[in-house]
Amino acid sequence: MSAETADIRNSTLFEFPLNERFRTYLRLEALHQRWTHCLAQLDAHDHHSALMTFFEINDFAFRYDLKGDLLMEINRYKVTLNQLRHLPDVSEQRLTQTLMHLTDAQKQIEQSPKFGSTLSDNDWLLNVKTRIVVPGGICSSDIPFYFQWLQQPSELRREDLQSWFLPLTPLFEALRLVLMIVRDSRKHKNAVTDNKSFQQALNGTRFDLLQIELPHASPYLPDISANKHVIWLRFTLPAYRSQPQHLRLDPTQPEIHFGLNLCGMN
Repeated sequence: MSAETADIRNSTLFEFPLNERFRTYLRLEALHQRWTHCLAQLDAHDHHSALMTFFEINDFAFRYDLKGDLLMEINRYKVTLNQLRHLPDVSEQRLTQTLMHLTDAQKQIEQSPKFGSTLSDNDWLLNVKTRIVVPGGICSSDIPFYFQWLQQPSELRREDLQSWFLPLTPLFEALRLVLMIVRDSRKHKNAVTDNKSFQQALNGTRFDLLQIELPHASPYLPDISANKHVIWLRFTLPAYRSQPQHLRLDPTQPEIHFGLNLCGMN
């Protein structure tokens, strides 16, 4: 683990996508984290939440051309990484391993059906999906066949959930690799605001993610605007019962120190 990675663990890390593909990837990652957490639990209510998340993932994956996007990203990273092979500060072993993982993920994606399309092959799941929209509709009087499934031992429910999720495994393995590579390629600097705001031009350099690190004890919330040309940050003080309030330009207040990471394979 690098010192920078250790520092991130002691901070609150805000991530902002710098293009629509990575906005999609971050949303999918958040859904997968929720799925993984709920799946690991024993209670029927947690497995109900896991199944609802599974439906969300399928709808999301079916709506976008994730296969095409991920294959394009993988090909781009393979070309870029191969160009780094003979640099003195690059680990040949780690680079070769990463390229092997990318090639394997590429093959798995190419051999997979359209992500989210296999749900239509399971009539039981489709019946649950169409009838579960009733608020609180998981009792025996509304969906008895689903209620009966929830009464099964947790091990059996988990086996079912894992088998239904299996066609999505290549998607999330590729997503994990793409996000790992992008986050590992970050350019870090310690930054400070000027009148409680911060701007930086990107000068045509392509990045995929912007990360803002703030100490856990910091009360500030970054308000992020960014595109391929410039990033612009303002900091707010959270108001949990209303809209966040922008900091007043009070010269007696100290400026805000934060970590800035620009992530992406250029």
